[in-house]
Amino acid sequence: MEAVREKLCYESAMRFSLMLLILGFAALAACPAQALDVDVKVSSQKVDFGLEYGPEYLLDNDPTTAWAVGKASSGAGQWMEFSFGLPVNVVKLGIYNGHQGEGLFDQFRRIRSGRIIYPDGTETRFWLRDEPGEQIVACPIQPVKSLRIVVDEVFPKSVPVARKKLAVSEVKFYLTLMNSQTDGAAIDAHNADISGLPPADLTSEVPEEIKDLLRTFYVRQTSLDDDYYLLFAHHVRDKFDFQFEVFKEIQRQRGTFKRLRTARVDPAGLRFDLIYLDRDLAEVRVFGSYNVKVENLDKNFEDDSVFVLMKGGEGWRILELDEQD
Repeated sequence: MEAVREKLCYESAMRFSLMLLILGFAALAACPAQALDVDVKVSSQKVDFGLEYGPEYLLDNDPTTAWAVGKASSGAGQWMEFSFGLPVNVVKLGIYNGHQGEGLFDQFRRIRSGRIIYPDGTETRFWLRDEPGEQIVACPIQPVKSLRIVVDEVFPKSVPVARKKLAVSEVKFYLTLMNSQTDGAAIDAHNADISGLPPADLTSEVPEEIKDLLRTFYVRQTSLDDDYYLLFAHHVRDKFDFQFEVFKEIQRQRGTFKRLRTARVDPAGLRFDLIYLDRDLAEVRVFGSYNVKVENLDKNFEDDSVFVLMKGGEGWRILELDEQD
């Protein structure tokens, strides 16, 4: 496990934001600090003769360098841990996913989803898109001196482990400093819903008809609705209907069929990213969570799936499902 002490230097826009927030606290010093000592530890480090992939590259303000994992792993379960010299409020994170050096993005795996874990055990779930550039993850406001970013799923999944390692080019912290007089006034995030909403790609908007169809998919699938099969394209309908009937029979044998039929499903926590869209063919990533209430159960279920859809005489219908949990 590698540990490196680095300086976290703010960009001009971040300095300005920090100054505005500090000026709101009369108890703090008149001159705000512009750099903060940060310790960074990682779960593993790739060793490659002539190339460097150490954890220090997570904080060097250069997205063309990167930390890469070193274990024989897809990257799931790997982590980065940051410890600050002072208590801070991390308002949001900026993550540069994958290796963003020239021509290197497709040579390494990228984070698909993960968790930010705080010292008190609370977590913030987040999802990233498979694209270069900075992606913002909003964080609950609470004073911390450390946090850990854990990788849950990666892009791509089907490549052999030995051929591609997970990489992260940069992590930026958008934060405010804390002191003893402001610690107690921090917003209580422990009883709040702190799951991070997936980022929305506003430049590639998924058509509302497709969103409605996919929301209905989660409702009908969970509640074992008899009209589930109608969500699929005509020539694949029999295949998915057969699979669904098998699934329903399993629930009957388990004694859960009648209960699931009464389930109330709220898909409002799901988000949609458009991967591909032609006139009558689309590929959409659905990720986030949907809520299920049935009897004494009230639970959010997370999902991250890719749907292929086609448009015909009945409108948009599902053609294929990939990585459906």
